[in-house]
Amino acid sequence: MEIINGHEVEFDELNHAYYVDGIRVLSVSQICKLENQEMYLGVDQQTLNNAARKGQGLHKTLELYEQEGIIDHRSQELSNYIEIKKKLNLKMQHTERMVLIEIDGKVVCAGRFDLMGTIEGIPALIDFKRTSQIHHDYVKLQLNLYALGLKQSYGDIVSKLMMIRLRFNEVDVVPFDIDEDYALSVLRKYVKHDAV
Repeated sequence: MEIINGHEVEFDELNHAYYVDGIRVLSVSQICKLENQEMYLGVDQQTLNNAARKGQGLHKTLELYEQEGIIDHRSQELSNYIEIKKKLNLKMQHTERMVLIEIDGKVVCAGRFDLMGTIEGIPALIDFKRTSQIHHDYVKLQLNLYALGLKQSYGDIVSKLMMIRLRFNEVDVVPFDIDEDYALSVLRKYVKHDAV
């Protein structure tokens, strides 16, 4: 359990569920999926499950590298990340940090962002993907929600939003515009009167 802005926050990893003061709230990922329901239309469930497992594996590999300095020498994706990190002059500050997002004093959702750091000294929020395609609308919303959560939860302001896609030998670095108004307009759809 963590305390964020006076709220008790628990994450049920098995069910990927967030509880704030004992009440379940949506995750950032759930809101992004609800807003982009057509993203995986026509893709069978087994393919999605396999992709999710590989994506989780990549995230764990990157997290172990950033938090504990563990290098999986078998991972081409990690090698590519290390090269990109040098090229961008990316310095990590936080990984997998939990945030809450509120509107009008009500908690709407919670989530964990991938990485906050600096690029050439500029505060940046980065999301890692291993998808076969880049889903721009999904990632734009996700990064903007995390940026809002970071600001509300810890007072941290970022000046860059970026996705780094690592898949086999493929590497994409894609910047996204910061758009707090957009994030808030989406969140307003999910405010419940009985929310925390």
